[in-house]
Amino acid sequence: MKEINVLFLDDEQNVLNAVNRIFMDEPYGVAVARNAQEAMDIMQREKIKVVLSDQRMPDISGIEFLHQIKVQYPDVVRILFTAYADLFAAEAAINISEVYRFINKPWHPEELKTAVATALHYHDMIMENRRLFEEMKVKNEELRQANSRLQVLYDLQKEFSSTLSHELRTPLASIKAAIDIVIGGSAGATTPEQKDFLGRAKANIDRLNRLINNILDLAHMESGKAVLDKKSGDMNKVIRSVAETQESVARSKGLYLTVSLDPRLPPLAFDHDMIIQVLNNLIANAIKFTDAGGITVSSHTDEGRHQLEVRVTDTGRGIDQEDTSKLFEKFQQLGQAHERHAGTGLGLAICKEIIRQHGGKVGVKSQKGEGSCFYFILPVF
Repeated sequence: MKEINVLFLDDEQNVLNAVNRIFMDEPYGVAVARNAQEAMDIMQREKIKVVLSDQRMPDISGIEFLHQIKVQYPDVVRILFTAYADLFAAEAAINISEVYRFINKPWHPEELKTAVATALHYHDMIMENRRLFEEMKVKNEELRQANSRLQVLYDLQKEFSSTLSHELRTPLASIKAAIDIVIGGSAGATTPEQKDFLGRAKANIDRLNRLINNILDLAHMESGKAVLDKKSGDMNKVIRSVAETQESVARSKGLYLTVSLDPRLPPLAFDHDMIIQVLNNLIANAIKFTDAGGITVSSHTDEGRHQLEVRVTDTGRGIDQEDTSKLFEKFQQLGQAHERHAGTGLGLAICKEIIRQHGGKVGVKSQKGEGSCFYFILPVF
């Protein structure tokens, strides 16, 4: 038994008989009615998707009937067919009944079948779009609630990290002071072996202090409480200054450290201390992971001078492609555990946040065994 999806209303029986013959082999069922009441009874019983109505009928006009359909069954596709294709009927059908299309009598059977098939497809498409839209609303609400829960957890984590870091500072300062006293000999003589152990302890305390400071810095920036102290300045001058302070470190490893600065660089308003922190971090990392060759710090601008880019390029060991996406995340250190250099795993995350707050972006290009290029781009307003 085919599901009845199409309804024809016409007061001429020969027209309805012809409709039954034309649609008898279609995959959907067709119902016919000679008056509006009979048609409405069918609408209540069947799953009608498309209604076609004649315009000129004794009890009601097609426009009026289709208007009733629109009010009671707004999702049903409405088609008006008539032998009197006058302008008034067309305007009324559009304004009052919001018909899908018109079909003039006499119609060709294949054209009529095509029109009905198109209307059915249109109805199903509208219903599917509505279903997808409702489903999307549900998913969006679920996502909003999940994001809200994550934000609460994230805020709790930041508060915990900040509180814990503050609480750790005082005892660590006391421990470090006590170790300094012992190493300095004020508490009595110590053996070389004892000094070695105490030196290791002090180095780890210093590392823990750096970690605490980095956690506090990052939490402060991510909370939105950090305010950039932007001042107009010369980025090339800042690059040159930082490179000069790092040059002796590079030279101690037998590495070169050079600068290549674009003289066309436009003036830019930026937080000098924060950008210096970014440059120091990128250059220090390049020195740390380079064993031969050296590091080049360069600046560039585009033709329109709408942005500037700073690159720190090294001849170091390079980075596996699958690891590059992790670099700017918190507490990420690459390589095997025994190969990792002492660090907090927060330096690049802090760099990313600083550049983000300047409206820019950071990135890295690297090939294993071929060195790396860390860069940041800042817009020029």
